[in-house]
Amino acid sequence: MSDIALLLLIFFIVTTQFLVQRALNPQLPSMTHEKDKQSKELITVMVHNDCVFLDEERIQMEDLAPFLAAKLADRVTDEERSVAVDGLPDIRYENVVTAMNEVLKAGGIPTVIKVEE
Repeated sequence: MSDIALLLLIFFIVTTQFLVQRALNPQLPSMTHEKDKQSKELITVMVHNDCVFLDEERIQMEDLAPFLAAKLADRVTDEERSVAVDGLPDIRYENVVTAMNEVLKAGGIPTVIKVEE
């Protein structure tokens, strides 16, 4: 009985047609170097309990909007106006939200909220 089952198994394995999976061939856009030249460096705001660092320059939270507005003056697109908001694990969430509101007042777009460990 087992020899018949084995023969049937071998028969079906040999006679089975295997289907070849056809993958999609997407048309990817070509990379242009003009965009790399035009894009500017991302502005980073590091929030601490008592102050804020705007691109490694220590300022008070109240002064963040004017300083940031001066940096964002020559930036036009949303990508250029995006601002990364970082923070340490021991800061209060209220300080991060205040910094995000100051970024919005300055005309920036807070895009990244990251807490370093």
